[in-house]
Amino acid sequence: MKTPVSQPAFFAPRLSAGFSLFELLIALVIAALLISLSALTFGDKRKDELETQSLRIYALLQQVKDETVLRGIDLGLRVEPTGYRFYSYNPQDNKWLPITDHDFFKEREIPNTLELKLVVDGNTLFAENEDDVDIFEEDVDIFEDNEKPPEPPQIFILSSGEMNDFKIALGWTDEDPLYYVISGNQLGDIMIDGPLAGNLQIEVTELDTDAE
Repeated sequence: MKTPVSQPAFFAPRLSAGFSLFELLIALVIAALLISLSALTFGDKRKDELETQSLRIYALLQQVKDETVLRGIDLGLRVEPTGYRFYSYNPQDNKWLPITDHDFFKEREIPNTLELKLVVDGNTLFAENEDDVDIFEEDVDIFEDNEKPPEPPQIFILSSGEMNDFKIALGWTDEDPLYYVISGNQLGDIMIDGPLAGNLQIEVTELDTDAE
């Protein structure tokens, strides 16, 4: 007759269906690591998106500047909180018209994870948590049948090589705020600066104030 061999305690069948304190601690550590990894991944993606969008605006403005000089035309850019679009000037009708038949200068949207701020000739035209200011707003509606022309551009790039002063700030203002600034001046210089740490809604205004 065989003598039964007793099992060590750690091989004994578990009598309780619950989790031990050690297992709960392991689960919490794993959950914390997963949350950290997902946060890092989201942060990296947003930084990449910010860089891509900022460099795109800069490159498009450089291309617009070249087009105006080479072709002898005047072009413009209208920036909204959610995106931007390019315009061409029609001297025959004395109108700025949106460009709709060009893939390179097509209307573009800004991802909702990013914020835009626009400063033109020292005036903030719009910013997050601020009242919108429209320097082209008219109190009297001279257009009949509720047909209004497209809103004009705020930034003008002329065939003479001149443009108005502007700053386009793009970034975010929540955790670890970061932003780029694309700027231009009356001499026709277009520059990009970033990434810069700080709240774009505050820093860009302070930069404008300091520059005066």
